[in-house]
Amino acid sequence: MNRRNALAGLGAGIAAAATPLAALANDPLHIASIPLDAGAEAYYAYDLGYFRDAGIDATVDSIPSGAAILAAVASGAVDVGFSNLISIAVAYKHNVPVTLLAPGSLYTASIPTSVLMVPKDSPAKTARDLNGKTLAVNGLKTITQYAPELWIDKNGGDSTTVKFVEMTFPQIVEALGTNRIDAAIVADPFIAQAKPAARILADAYDAIGSRYIIGCWFSTTQWAAAHPALAGRFAQAIARTALWANTHKPQSGQILAKYSKMDPAVAATMLRVDYAPRFVKSDMQPVIDLVARYGGLSASFPADELIYKPG
Repeated sequence: MNRRNALAGLGAGIAAAATPLAALANDPLHIASIPLDAGAEAYYAYDLGYFRDAGIDATVDSIPSGAAILAAVASGAVDVGFSNLISIAVAYKHNVPVTLLAPGSLYTASIPTSVLMVPKDSPAKTARDLNGKTLAVNGLKTITQYAPELWIDKNGGDSTTVKFVEMTFPQIVEALGTNRIDAAIVADPFIAQAKPAARILADAYDAIGSRYIIGCWFSTTQWAAAHPALAGRFAQAIARTALWANTHKPQSGQILAKYSKMDPAVAATMLRVDYAPRFVKSDMQPVIDLVARYGGLSASFPADELIYKPG
């Protein structure tokens, strides 16, 4: 599909999403997301009435981790969820019947919302300086581990010598401040909290590429097949939300603070993610290839296999 046709299709989808409620069925939809910027589109769409405009009676639950959301969707406790693309891809290749309905958060080099940090007094200046060190991440075998592995290997270090440990972001901030770890991946809004005692060593996520999808909205294949129209209207509402959120950061920050219980001052000053309004294979494939390179998948596969295709 060329760019003109893609944009035309997106415009048609947004127009459908804006159809008055009276013209559409008022379908219940149980959604789960993480209460962070990456998964905040559901909160924006709910607060702005975009789900209602699409004829969706949405219930949005906050669940702390993408792994827990995957389990909730797979069990049928939730209709649609948000998780990271890596976990969804690994689940798919382990025969969990999941399918992508809409793209979510992007990583872009111009908005480095996750960075590799070291204690302020650390002597580390290069990737090689991390050989044999302990690096904390908030999820083993996720992008927070794979991205620094790739950065280390691309820049003269040896990631096989690095010990990766799992901590929550608040624990990471404390551990950097007390020198209990040598390095860590830190994501906003925790970067500012870490800076008094730590410094940024690298934008390690740039090793993967300058732009790629990190998070996605998904359901089970059975649910999507049973509710194709509702799945389509959900995707249209999320696409509409992405376009709004990417151009209304101050307003979306207020909604984010409201639903995540974040300090509004933090939401107003932190780096904010952009969202993908549509699937583009080149925004997905580098992530799939990365997981295969570091053993999370036995082999890579075409990323668009994951995308729901109505029968």
